[in-house]
Amino acid sequence: MKKICLFAVCFVFLFQAVAFAETKIAVFNTKQIVQDSDYGKEVRGKLDAKFTARGDQLKKEREDLEKLKMQIDSKAFDGKTLQDKVTELRRRGRDWNEDFSAYQKAIQAEQNELGKPVLKTLEKVIMDYCSANGYTIAFDKQTPGLAYIADGLDITEVLIKELNKAKKAGK
Repeated sequence: MKKICLFAVCFVFLFQAVAFAETKIAVFNTKQIVQDSDYGKEVRGKLDAKFTARGDQLKKEREDLEKLKMQIDSKAFDGKTLQDKVTELRRRGRDWNEDFSAYQKAIQAEQNELGKPVLKTLEKVIMDYCSANGYTIAFDKQTPGLAYIADGLDITEVLIKELNKAKKAGK
């Protein structure tokens, strides 16, 4: 019986220490960190180099389709020519939509591929920073359910600097 009472008293004291431990909470914005960091700028540069020419080509094709549509709407054609132009507009429009969809998918796939190592490094940076600075919990601002965030809890800018340090260190 004495052992049970002693165990209960120890449990109460132990629970009290945990209950009154300091809880330090932080929030960060993963999207902003990736965009504003040196890693993110490097990824954006690679994507621009690879996809800008194709994007410009698609934009020009879209403008040509708009011009053709305006010609058709202005009744610049008659009879058989009008029907041919409408058919051409529909065909070229379908082709453009397919090309644009493939273009977007290619960008997304490349962005995901290039972003994997960045996110892995960011995860380590967050863990190291929060551990070193005594944070108990850290949330991404985009987490559903976070309705209010007090000033001073956002560590996004600090994490951008830490991620840039990691990049310079070659991690």
